Formats: sequence, structure tokens, C-alpha cells
Amino acid sequence: MHTGTESFPIRVVHRMMEVMNALGTVWICVITVLICGDIFGRTMFNAPIFGVPEIVKVSVVAIVWLQMAHTLRINGHIRSDVILDRLPPRAKAAVNILAAILGAFVFGFLVLAGWDNMIEGWRIGEFEGELPVRVPTYPVRTLLLLGAALTAFEFVLYGARNLAAAMRPAAGAEGR
Repeated sequence: MHTGTESFPIRVVHRMMEVMNALGTVWICVITVLICGDIFGRTMFNAPIFGVPEIVKVSVVAIVWLQMAHTLRINGHIRSDVILDRLPPRAKAAVNILAAILGAFVFGFLVLAGWDNMIEGWRIGEFEGELPVRVPTYPVRTLLLLGAALTAFEFVLYGARNLAAAMRPAAGAEGR
């Protein structure tokens, strides 16, 4: 989390994560209204809103990636600390550093692996569904890669914080 000692570029990136998280939350509200409207129209008038399944399918992916990095930043991901809490501070830091390395690698690899597909999606105007509703998926591919890149970046920061904590004499690891 923000400690007040972060550099300006890191504060800017964290602010971007906050904005993306807020957009994801607003998007959830919009999708909720859309789904309720679809159910109401389908039930009361036998007239569903066209394209709701396609819109929701694409939206869920976008929402997850809009909120992934910020959730990591605020330590909001589900985590079992049963064993971790029993470890001495340096061992706890080592586990956290290993988790950060693995997280940065996995999410960084996701960006590299998905880059060409994202570019191709933009090139061909990739979409989900058929007429009358065709939902573009190439912006979602972009959000996925942006969210994965920011998550990898946050894992690097997390690892650095734990490494710094482990290096301090008689200080415990930061932990989550």
C-alpha cells in the first residue's frame, strides 16, 4: 500500500490502478442493471435485451483485469496464512519474495504471450456474437494485458518491499 515514500512514477501507476478499479466497479453496476433489465423484459414482455449474454461474457473478463492489480496492491486477494504466520520473519519474507517472483513471472509472461493476439485483434476488429449485437473484444484484450502488466509490476514492488524488510537487522518481513 502507499506509504508516502513512493516515487512520483509509482504514485502515478498506483493512481492508475485506483482509477481502473473504480471503472471496474462502475462497470459491475452497469452490467447489473443490464442483466436486471434483460430478466425483466424477458419475464414480463417476452422481450429480452439483445446481446446481454455476449456483453456480460466480455465484461466479466474486462472487470477482472481492471481490478486485479489494485486488489493485489491492497492485499485483497484470498490467501491462507496458516503456515506463513508460524514462520520466523526472514522465512516469511523468503516465502513472500518467492511468491512475488512467481507472480511477476506469470503475469509478465501473460503480457508477452498475449501481445500478438491483442495486436491481431485490433487489426481485424475482433468481436464476440453475431448481428444484431457484435461486442468488440479487442479492447478487452488490451485491458487484460494492461491489468496483467500492472499486476506484474505490483508483484515486483511487493518482492522489493519484502526483500528490503528481510535485509533490515532485527526487522521482520512486511508480509500481507
